[in-house]
Amino acid sequence: MSNRLPTAAQRRRHALITAWRRMEDGPPLKVPTLSVADLVGPIVAQAGIGDRMKLEEVLAAWREIVGDFLYQSSRPDSIQRGVLMVRVLQPTVHHVLAMERPRILKRLQEKLKNSGIKDVRLKHG
Repeated sequence: MSNRLPTAAQRRRHALITAWRRMEDGPPLKVPTLSVADLVGPIVAQAGIGDRMKLEEVLAAWREIVGDFLYQSSRPDSIQRGVLMVRVLQPTVHHVLAMERPRILKRLQEKLKNSGIKDVRLKHG
């Protein structure tokens, strides 16, 4: 939140609106100025879409991390409490991903430093 004072142009606008509306005080002039950066964080938290935004980042990096073949049979599904849930279509792909899980987790954490992913779990479906 910014504590900036109104500019000369804002004060003139305020005076003009006050005169046009025939009001004593007019619109509030000393309301603090908010930037978009001040608003985005609370809105994302309130809407509960923070994990979904992280998941979009993971989806974008998934093909590069696991390769084309494994990408075709697996997709990150959700992130819950720092655990990435990956949906796998075939048992053989499940086995390969289970064996590569530490490497995949390390590459995810390196590539997406602020994602908060602590573990990767695999599920069929």
